[in-house]
Amino acid sequence: MTTSLSITLSIRETRLVVERLLQADGLAPGAVPAVRDFVILAQAAGLPALEVLESGLSERDRELHGALRTVPVPAAEGTVLVADCAGQSSYVVAPGLFDLALATPAPVTVRARDVEAPDLLAALEPQAGAHGVRLTVTGGGSVTITTERGSAPRPDDERLRRLLPVTGSAPMARAVIEGMTVPSELWWRLFHSSARALSEESVTSLKHAGATPVSDTGDIEPDLTDDIDFAGPGRT
Repeated sequence: MTTSLSITLSIRETRLVVERLLQADGLAPGAVPAVRDFVILAQAAGLPALEVLESGLSERDRELHGALRTVPVPAAEGTVLVADCAGQSSYVVAPGLFDLALATPAPVTVRARDVEAPDLLAALEPQAGAHGVRLTVTGGGSVTITTERGSAPRPDDERLRRLLPVTGSAPMARAVIEGMTVPSELWWRLFHSSARALSEESVTSLKHAGATPVSDTGDIEPDLTDDIDFAGPGRT
């Protein structure tokens, strides 16, 4: 029997690769930071966010970039909103759903319709504690997000409590201390795929890499590499 090897990741390296993947896959630059942070939070919370991310953005994700169409519906108590996610991935719409849930004083209910991989939205629950509300995610294909007044329970571990003001949630605080463990094969596939976001190596990039020579008077020295015949990429 073979066993899958695992690797423990830091938040910093995971953030770098996830951001590159989202950029390379065509997510709008303005949407990348919030989506990236949610993917990391969901992974830190024990959800298969990186596995879902590997399947890539859908055409609807690239078209809408997390935009939502909302409709208020009558409610006996509090506010109820229906959010049409139009088939977008949960990690792409999660920041918008979170902002929507917090934009109205609690109690509020947001019913998210037509969302792919909805289970990842459970990661919104620990994120709400930093905003002084309790948030609950229920349902499957049609997800219901509810908020109520009151602070979220604090973790028993003193190390996690100290980090909460910085990380914003217990899962992220734990990831700071322990890292995040994922299958190594999955990670290296994501790592190599993320390289698509980097500029291709070229003669120009090679000539301009490194420090720029500056004289004692502050003038930029001549580019001495102009006299060097660089081989093209892949040549010797």
